[in-house]
Amino acid sequence: MSKKVFTIKFAGPAGMGIKSVGQLFSKILIAHDFNLSDYSEYPSLVRGGHNTCQISFSQDKVFAPHYFIDILFSIVPNHWPQHLGEFTKDTLIFSDEQIDQINPEFNQKRKGKFLSLPLKTLANEIGSAQVVNTISLGVAAYLFNFDLELTKTIVCGFYKNFCDLNARAIQSGYDYAKTNFSKYKLNLIYKPTTKTTDFYEGNEAYSLGFLAGKGDFYCAYPMTPATGALHFLAAKQEAYPNLKVIHAEDEVGVANMAVGAAFAGARTAVGTSGGGFALMNEAMSLCGVSEVGVVYYLVSRPGPATGIPTYTAQADLLHAINSGHGEFPKIVIAPGDIDESFEMGYQSLNLAAKIQTPVIVISDKFLGESSTSTQDLTKIKPEIDLGDIEKNPNSDYKRYQYSQGGISPRTIPGTQNGQFLANSYEHDEYGFSTEDATTAKKMFDKRNSKYKLALKLAPKANLFGNKSAKKLIISWGSTKGPILEALKNIKNSSDFAFLQLKTLWPINPDIKKIIDGFKEIIVIENNGTGQLVSILKSQFDFNPQKIHLKYDGRPFFPEEIVKKLNN
Repeated sequence: MSKKVFTIKFAGPAGMGIKSVGQLFSKILIAHDFNLSDYSEYPSLVRGGHNTCQISFSQDKVFAPHYFIDILFSIVPNHWPQHLGEFTKDTLIFSDEQIDQINPEFNQKRKGKFLSLPLKTLANEIGSAQVVNTISLGVAAYLFNFDLELTKTIVCGFYKNFCDLNARAIQSGYDYAKTNFSKYKLNLIYKPTTKTTDFYEGNEAYSLGFLAGKGDFYCAYPMTPATGALHFLAAKQEAYPNLKVIHAEDEVGVANMAVGAAFAGARTAVGTSGGGFALMNEAMSLCGVSEVGVVYYLVSRPGPATGIPTYTAQADLLHAINSGHGEFPKIVIAPGDIDESFEMGYQSLNLAAKIQTPVIVISDKFLGESSTSTQDLTKIKPEIDLGDIEKNPNSDYKRYQYSQGGISPRTIPGTQNGQFLANSYEHDEYGFSTEDATTAKKMFDKRNSKYKLALKLAPKANLFGNKSAKKLIISWGSTKGPILEALKNIKNSSDFAFLQLKTLWPINPDIKKIIDGFKEIIVIENNGTGQLVSILKSQFDFNPQKIHLKYDGRPFFPEEIVKKLNN
């Protein structure tokens, strides 16, 4: 089989199953031993608008979806002109239109081969207008030489109550393509797999990591693009009897419920996006002063205010680091892919329990709502750290006892002799409120000394590529995949190394030593102000030669990064 990366895109209005057909195609790919990475776009509409789902796949690892498309299915007419810039001369464009019906202006700009596909007619012959997306899967199955019966089995497993209808739709698309599009068939060679490979969205992977880390209290108010984690975990409550998932009335209620649950001993996380996180800041400060470890799963989208709520951005980094009024330790970590989303699901709980302070896992729409194939995450059993819990305190128990590393053993409510006060006021070692200057300074220093342990325990940076290269790319979060995919496809890849920062606060001073080993520094961020640059400048002398930013609500694609690195 060719190691080429193929990209297929499905486009149409909301309500036509665009995401569903993309997920089904991904399941078919996994069953045929392909690796994949996908990306979806959708407006804030229940019906109508323009939705897309694109999947890039190969026998090799695919770190990120590609920009240029090999095959596009316009599920209903006129949902392909929006993608003219993504077509090459070889792109196959399938739509339920005759070429003489197309706007001449579009037709002149169009690259690729336009192929009329009578989806509506074929669907009516089957007996349901809703199966146009499934018919397109049948066409794709023929073009990519997939096993027809295996494809039907996967589709029937997805549409259990409509198996016969959808199986006939697959057959209809397959037969029509065989009759009309045989010269475009790609005779890919594959072997149906028995490996325990699966694909997950970032929100799902984080949620599975939360469960693997013995997370037992998750609270959220639905806010795109973090809502997927709430829905996923809510559906798991029967399988996990100790798990409590609450959809509260608003983000203020969410944040304060979380403080109470964590105080009571639960391994607790909340989920939100930028606007909801803003409402949680007062409760975060309460966590800081009362030393209660809560995890905040912050899945960013473009702002300000409502912004463009169903699209992506890395614009909340400074907001996360500077969240909560006053000064107190917090940890900000950022997964770069699906596996790291899973890992940080449990790592964040361990950090919150051990360091007894807020931990923010910052993701974004691109990572949170995109899928990548990887190992079966449900089989991974991580180590669990419950933190320093005092089970047999003496009668003079000091919850906030001064300690060199800042960590004081906590008790779970109900522990004999373990009672203490936990409120929003500055306090002494027992938790009693105080305004004494000496005590206030000592308690501040105690809390702040936790940063030393945080640097030791928090996820370390990754250095990829040629470590003796002259040029170093620095980035964080969801740009990891596009950068790695770009380095696979750039001719002079040995000229580059890539430093992925996974802990954004506190900044590890060892990063400076790595950076100083390279002559040219390039920063890539999915925001408009270079927020990582600002953070690094605040910690040490840092002057990158090039900064590449993108802030239109869309992620970086590998082709864009290749172009920027070549300049």
